Amino acid sequence: MNLIRLAIGWLVGIGLAGSFNVPLPWWLIVATVALVGLPFDRSSQRWLALSVLCCALGGVRFHVAQPLIGPQHIERWADTNRLTLVGYVAEEPRRDDRGQQLVVEVTHTRTSERFVMTEGRVLVRVPPYPPYYPGDRLWLEGDLSRPATAQRVGEFDYRVYLARRNIFVLMHRPTVIRQLDKPVTNWGIKQISQFREHCRQIILRLLPEPQAALTIGILLGIQAGLPETTRTAFAATGTSHILVVSGWNFSIAAAALAALARLLRLPPWPAFWLSLAIMWIYAGFTGASAAVIRAAMMASLALLARTAERQSEPWRLLLAACWLLTLINPQTLWDLGFQLSALATASLFAFGKPVDHWLDTVRWPPHPVVDAMREALGATLAAQVLTLPLMLYHFGNLSLIAPLANIVIVPVVPFAMLLGGCALLGGLVWLPLGQWLALCAWLPLSWINSVAMLLAEPAWAVVRLPVFPLWLLVVMYVVIASVWWRWVRDDGQVNAAAVRSSVD
Repeated sequence: MNLIRLAIGWLVGIGLAGSFNVPLPWWLIVATVALVGLPFDRSSQRWLALSVLCCALGGVRFHVAQPLIGPQHIERWADTNRLTLVGYVAEEPRRDDRGQQLVVEVTHTRTSERFVMTEGRVLVRVPPYPPYYPGDRLWLEGDLSRPATAQRVGEFDYRVYLARRNIFVLMHRPTVIRQLDKPVTNWGIKQISQFREHCRQIILRLLPEPQAALTIGILLGIQAGLPETTRTAFAATGTSHILVVSGWNFSIAAAALAALARLLRLPPWPAFWLSLAIMWIYAGFTGASAAVIRAAMMASLALLARTAERQSEPWRLLLAACWLLTLINPQTLWDLGFQLSALATASLFAFGKPVDHWLDTVRWPPHPVVDAMREALGATLAAQVLTLPLMLYHFGNLSLIAPLANIVIVPVVPFAMLLGGCALLGGLVWLPLGQWLALCAWLPLSWINSVAMLLAEPAWAVVRLPVFPLWLLVVMYVVIASVWWRWVRDDGQVNAAAVRSSVD
């Protein structure tokens, strides 16, 4: 419990530093005061000082991670017409039906006289073809502009969003874009990205649409190519989480790897290292977003605890993953995908048992299919407790059909993932083999798509809510935390009474 408090203190410090712009000297003063309080004899005072120290260190880490905008930073040329840049693709491009978004790390800028060394990142929108990969060196000519800011309080601020990714200027549709020789060394990242694109092309040859786009989203985490009607249907039914790589994918992968290790009769530790390597290769293969890295860390820590034959405490695993991610990059805390992923996991830990107890009051027919549907309903309702307020705050859409949609769709997803993965592996070996295997994957994929489209049709499936203010979001989380704490206290009292009665 004390380690959990320290991790929460760290996250609170980062959140306060980023939200209220508390200066660095103040965090150093708080850290010094906390260090003075460490020698206290009382345990409660010592742990309070440690929690405050972790909070201050989180604030310090946030400030240390901020980019230094010097005289050579690319922001100096913001709002400049017809500028020439030379740089390299620094991240996995985000591709959609309209083109590619490239994060270009600028190395040189051409002025009227000569090339000058430059630093900083530019977000560049380019056509979908030719595809670019991390490490590609580019020559760009176009107009630089600053991102748009929010016009009213509470609106999405694109400039702040990009600044958290250390991006301060844009270049939309450059007039000249040319790939240069000798790409930057990137330790195989470009090759992974190219292989990922090759896998996408293989899937497109194995399956028709929209089954191919669903498989690409589930296995590779690529959203480009998904028809807009299908994307809207999944959003309306509250099943968009199926289309992205998440902790669920790693849970399925971990279970499959454990079964393979048992089949091959591998000793525990060789099986651990093999599973760990495969999971992290898969994490990098799918783009290594914050949510994916969090899921991979959670799966890795759980696998380590299981191999070492130690009890895997879920809250410690979750907060350890969040701490490691924010230690590497404090701006991860503001990534919406990371927030929803972490909140969904925490919600399952906190409300999984209460929801299961509530569902147990209903008499369910004894059948394996019904058991799978009940499990999907319980997981959906439990995960919604903490994620729904944040989704309402950001999107304002309340899906009334989501529980039913998750009941009939979620149990089928593991089959679609496993069969789609087998078809992809077969297609990589020999295309006709993959096409035969894809016939098995087509059925669960078609079920997922057809059910989502059907359940999204009613006009009442989604309710558009009015503006959801920040104070209401805070109030909802306070109420949820109070209800959870009361349940934990009551449950602890019931367990203590049960122990006393058994002793008597």
